[in-house]
Amino acid sequence: MKERFKKGILIFAAMNLVGAAVSLFLANGLGSDSIGLLCDGISRTASLSYGNASLAYNLTIILIAACFARRNLGAGTVVYALCSGYFIDFYLGLLEPLALGENPFLFRFLGFALGQVFLSFALALLIQLKLGMNALDALLCKLSEATRLPYAGLRTAADLSYVAAGTLMGGVFGIGTIISVLLTGTMIKFFGGLISSVSQSFRRKDGAVSMTPAGLS
Repeated sequence: MKERFKKGILIFAAMNLVGAAVSLFLANGLGSDSIGLLCDGISRTASLSYGNASLAYNLTIILIAACFARRNLGAGTVVYALCSGYFIDFYLGLLEPLALGENPFLFRFLGFALGQVFLSFALALLIQLKLGMNALDALLCKLSEATRLPYAGLRTAADLSYVAAGTLMGGVFGIGTIISVLLTGTMIKFFGGLISSVSQSFRRKDGAVSMTPAGLS
């Protein structure tokens, strides 16, 4: 029960980070990450809210992942698929009155950079703690295992294809999109290693405490 509660808290934290990240991308108007750009294109083409466009995309990709990478799916995958778009809608509502897109370029870029850190950390959290990664990463990790191709390279290739599709459908492309495509895979790998090190450190400490005689603790 304690472990499930801990996982629930971490998944909720990851969803908030994703929502804040993509809303920062959209609000600052420098271009979104690849998935955000694709969902933006779907939203404009199908006249859907961003949340509903994200839901449509996520349900499609999760069905594909369920066929080919079921072992990488989990509770976090389902929550991500069903809820991430609405977390984005929520944070967009909070940011809209601030009119971030009207700020000087430097402030808009800093807002984008903060979103990029949030997004990469959230996705690394889902992967490393085995909470059930988002469906795209589930597929890419499975493909990486099968082909021995590096995850970062596969992620970049997937991002490029998403950017092309999203732009063709009218999604907002900008310098932020280019930066996100080039950096997201590498940043996820970096944060994944950091989270793994911290997690292992906590496990070693817990093990040392459990092995300490009661009279000496």
